[in-house]
Amino acid sequence: MYAINHAATALLLKKKESSISILPILISTQVVEILWVFFNYIGIEHFSIKGGKIHLDYLPYSHSIFSSVLISLISYVTIRWGIRNRRLALPFAIGVLSHVVLDIIFHEKDIRLSPFSETPVWGLGIIAYPLLNFILEFLYGVFCWWYYKGNKRLLIAIIVFNVLDLPVMFASGESLNIFISHPFLLPTFILFQILISWYFVAKFSKEEKK
Repeated sequence: MYAINHAATALLLKKKESSISILPILISTQVVEILWVFFNYIGIEHFSIKGGKIHLDYLPYSHSIFSSVLISLISYVTIRWGIRNRRLALPFAIGVLSHVVLDIIFHEKDIRLSPFSETPVWGLGIIAYPLLNFILEFLYGVFCWWYYKGNKRLLIAIIVFNVLDLPVMFASGESLNIFISHPFLLPTFILFQILISWYFVAKFSKEEKK
C-alpha cells in the first residue's frame, strides 16, 4: 500500500479519539516503513529489480509479523505508562499493526512471520496487478475519508496522491534501471511520499469537516 493510504488509515483511528492530535497517529501508521527506509540506507534490508519489476524481497526486520507486534507492544507500554497518555496508547499501537496488515493484502509473498525464519511468508500479490491495486487503494483512501467525514480539501488530497502514484504502480522495464544504479533513490522517494502525505493529511484533517 502506498503512503497516502497508510496515512488515510490514521483517519479511521482519529475518528474514535477526536481529542488527540492526528500527527502521532500518522507516524504510527508509517513506523514500519520508516524503519524500512533506514534499514535500506544502512544495507540491512534491500529490494531488487527482476523481470522489469521492483521486488521488496528482503524486509524481515521492518515488516515481519513479529517485528510489528513487538513495536506495537513497546509503543503501547511506553505511551500508556511511560508518558501516561492513555488515549493515544491504543490508537498508536493499532496504527503500527495496521501497516503490515495492509501490506499483506497488497505485497507479494514477502512478509515473514519473524526475522529469524524464511518461512512462512504472506502476501496476496495485488501489487502485481497495477490497475486492481490502484482501484482498491483509491477506494480504501476514499472510504477512510468518508468514515472520518473529512472536508473536500482532504478528499482532493487523497485523490490527487492516489493518481500521482499511478506512474509508479505501472512502472516497469528500463524505467526502473535508475534504482539499480542508485539504490538509495527508492527509499528516499518513499520517505518523501511519507512526509508529504503526513503534511497534507494533518493540515486538512484539522480544518472544518464537511
